[in-house]
Amino acid sequence: MNAKSMKKALLFNDFLTSLSGEPLEIKYKNLAGIFHVSESTVSKLRHAKLNRMPSAMNPDVVGAGFAQGVVRSFAPSGSTARRFSAYARMICDSYLISEKLENAAAALAGAGAADDDAAKELCAAEIPRFIRCCYEEAYANSETDFSGCVVARCPVQSDILYQKICDVVDRDTFDDARLRQLLNVVYAANIRRQINTVVDGRSGMDLVDRFVRNQAGEPFYNYVHRTEVISISEDAARMVRRIKGRQQIVLQTLKSQEIVLRQSFNHYVDMPDEELIGSSFRKFACTVNHIPVVQYLNLHENAHYTSLEQLLTVRQTRDPIGGGAGTDVDFRLRLYPGVAGEAVNISYEYYFLTPLIDNISCNYSFSLFYPCKFLEHEFALDAKTKKKWGVQVKLFTPMTTSACTSECSEELTARSGGTSDLKRITFYDWALPGTGYFRNLYELKYAGGKE
Repeated sequence: MNAKSMKKALLFNDFLTSLSGEPLEIKYKNLAGIFHVSESTVSKLRHAKLNRMPSAMNPDVVGAGFAQGVVRSFAPSGSTARRFSAYARMICDSYLISEKLENAAAALAGAGAADDDAAKELCAAEIPRFIRCCYEEAYANSETDFSGCVVARCPVQSDILYQKICDVVDRDTFDDARLRQLLNVVYAANIRRQINTVVDGRSGMDLVDRFVRNQAGEPFYNYVHRTEVISISEDAARMVRRIKGRQQIVLQTLKSQEIVLRQSFNHYVDMPDEELIGSSFRKFACTVNHIPVVQYLNLHENAHYTSLEQLLTVRQTRDPIGGGAGTDVDFRLRLYPGVAGEAVNISYEYYFLTPLIDNISCNYSFSLFYPCKFLEHEFALDAKTKKKWGVQVKLFTPMTTSACTSECSEELTARSGGTSDLKRITFYDWALPGTGYFRNLYELKYAGGKE
């Protein structure tokens, strides 16, 4: 670990402490006047006793007026210039700061001895610029450090978090565009209030760092599209789902990557594996970069597959909470990128046949394994089925379960980061791993005839 990475972020209470101590010696009461808040509020900020930074102190609101207010607390003399230069050196030595603040501090620390005329120029331009950069960064770091979610972030927070990502990601592997993409994923969680319930005193920056480190070499989806046409027999004994999907996954490294497509029966099936697969899957087709999967795998693995059914495996599951047993069928496919960063296209289509056991088989859930730029799943009932059945969808996000419940019991959907019109779910921006939905079929006669 290098010396820079051992430094800490410049938080707001640190900033207030440094301003009110050597070498500047600004009193809390003077800071309160500059911020237009009570001295008590400044004291609470100093000790991090507030759940959120006061909105009136947002850098976009306070702006350059704060920096000018601090500078006007001192005489525009050579002594003032030297004291601020010492402060700039202390900031550089003690904190892991953004490139913008580092440049401002370096410029001021390197100003050297200044007579009163030169000091006036520094107090009019360089020193206010440096103080404003300190304030913006301290505010941004403290805002993400509080447990409250960031509903509206100031632009400087974009720069600060981007800088932190640059510190933890190999710049030789990821260019600026890719880093911005990762940052947008984190912001998607922040803005959509997905981080709020899991912070528990940890800083948002820690979550950014953890997420980026976890995702740095992992795949991500450019898009995931899926359509599903559902047919239920007249006696409500069997359900047939025609499923078509296409997705583009970006493999960031040359390492081969296993992709799993899973279908669940939601109940235990006591049947030999081959018989279960043969009775539940029909007309199964899949391609990788427009090459049939069997041909693709035989080419890359020196294998001798003759059918897709050979790639299907059955596994028994158990609910750790309810204790119930279930059966899943997995389709496992290993991808072999030719170059790092290759975008691989996968298309598939099949019919999935399942018995309809009360409400058990009607339920279905989906969640993402990797970040996804654009996610959309569509559902449709065939002409006969939609006369008796309806579809409801509830979205959920990776960091909160409350998004799955609605305050209004009559509302069938819960929106958090995506949209749903009961027949389609869409996440237009980045969706985090774990984002997904519950889909349920219900009989119209038990829902007042409303679909």
